[in-house]
Amino acid sequence: MSTTGVPHHRNVSNIRQQPAVNLASPSSPHTPLRTISSTFGSPSALRAEEDTIVIEIGSRYLRAGFAGQALPKAVIDFGPEHQKRPGDYRKWEVGYEKDWRNRVQYSGWGDAYELWRPDLRGLDLGLVGEKIERAVREAYTKHLLIDSRQRRMTLVIPSALPLPLLSTVLDSLFNNFQPPTISLMSAPVLTAVAAGIRSALIVDVGWAETVVSGIYEYREVQCRRSTRGAKLYGEEMYKMLADAINPEASQEYPEGTDSKDTHPKILSFEECEEIITRVAWCKPSKKLYSDASSQGLAPVSEEDELKSSMRSLNISEKGEGYPDITIPLRSTNPPRSLRIRFSRLAEPCEVALFGAGKLSQDFDDEELPLHLLVYRALLLLPVDVRSMCMSRIVFVGGGSNLLGLKERIVDDVKSLVEQWGWDPVRGKAVDQLRENPSLQSRRKIAGSGPTEVLQETGDLLPSKPAAAFAEQEPDPIETQIKRHIRRQIEPDELGYLRSVESLGAWSGGSLVSQLKVPAVSIVDREQWHHQGVAGASQEIDVSATAKRQSMGAAAFKSGAGDRTSWTLGVWG
Repeated sequence: MSTTGVPHHRNVSNIRQQPAVNLASPSSPHTPLRTISSTFGSPSALRAEEDTIVIEIGSRYLRAGFAGQALPKAVIDFGPEHQKRPGDYRKWEVGYEKDWRNRVQYSGWGDAYELWRPDLRGLDLGLVGEKIERAVREAYTKHLLIDSRQRRMTLVIPSALPLPLLSTVLDSLFNNFQPPTISLMSAPVLTAVAAGIRSALIVDVGWAETVVSGIYEYREVQCRRSTRGAKLYGEEMYKMLADAINPEASQEYPEGTDSKDTHPKILSFEECEEIITRVAWCKPSKKLYSDASSQGLAPVSEEDELKSSMRSLNISEKGEGYPDITIPLRSTNPPRSLRIRFSRLAEPCEVALFGAGKLSQDFDDEELPLHLLVYRALLLLPVDVRSMCMSRIVFVGGGSNLLGLKERIVDDVKSLVEQWGWDPVRGKAVDQLRENPSLQSRRKIAGSGPTEVLQETGDLLPSKPAAAFAEQEPDPIETQIKRHIRRQIEPDELGYLRSVESLGAWSGGSLVSQLKVPAVSIVDREQWHHQGVAGASQEIDVSATAKRQSMGAAAFKSGAGDRTSWTLGVWG
């Protein structure tokens, strides 16, 4: 027996001896010790220092995500159901969905579902700041899975955002999330970046208005807007559905009343938007088939085959032959199924977005139809800028997702160009001048000027032209170089209408932030707390002698610049 009191089968040291640890010359092969650097010891800390949060704020939605990603991780709306207090479980009560009439106050169509409106009169800016703070915090905790640590932010906003609203947004972000800097970037320019082009015509069919921005070499050279947007379209769709549900309701109200009071609370806002998303559509252009036959694009046999296929699909130019569809409605009292002709679902688009039933001279400058707005935006651009932008038309915004809307706008703009050309002068006198050939001949004779008298030279030798006016002798080497360059570089698409797809303004901001391209407007937190919005000094012009730059004041710049004097850029 052992005198130590430890059994032999428990004494491991007697079975296997410990190897001697000698780092210089190990006695047996083993895994070497690894030294982990403190710099890369905590990946979460490195991510917090390097990642930039890209936030896009619109009228109804907020998009957030990390720089370098293709799509945002969080898309948050500002509806009443998503702005409740913690612990509010009324959503799961019996009959909560049917009691929507007592919850929603109809001060205006969709007012409870928007963050702001272009008219800031009567808007509670404090409530706007609180909604933004809650939406960003929800994006941090539920979607991005990060804390409220100090991180740089890139804010993608419209270029025509009012200054009080911009001040409210910056105050909410600086006070609640403490970012060291916030970079302001223009949404139309970033849309062109996400499309991979330097020049474009951005048509943003938004909630409250439609904005057409001309972008040339990453510079916003023109901006025109119209009050026709998704909000007006949704209101027209609601009135059409309310008339189909209860035709007698509209007769109880006198003419001239406000559009929001034309119908009682027959249909909920959510169900009306669901109908727009699922079955709403836009009619094709009226001159689509006549243009195809006049230009000789379709032979007679193919045209007859096209018409026969249209008849089989119940499609006609006059709107006849459309089938009836059934739409189940849950928000009506009582719930019912609405049977309506499919062609009627396209009527709100004609009235709200294209101004059906009115002449072009009856519209105000701020309520132009979409096709006329795009045509006038192209007409006011310079010739070289117009040739670039008309071949790069980008449609963005929630209203642009309507079925057939993009093709309709492009076809109508084509017909306007064929009818009027690019001449801004129109009227009866111009039409008579174009149609009457005698007036054109008189105009040529009157504007021809003095007639040149040729002198007879006789037998004199012909005089040689001066050396300055002599034609240059062709250089074969230069001709060969130009031919080689012409083969490698593809010609630009110019001079015809064409639409281009884009990933959106958020994706463009993500790409620019990942490439470390600083924005022209970079707001520092300390300067904002000390000076506020009044401390910004707007740059009147960009100096071309100090530094050559290809990205203008509406987009980005290549250097960080002087931080002592900062600017809000186009928002100042």
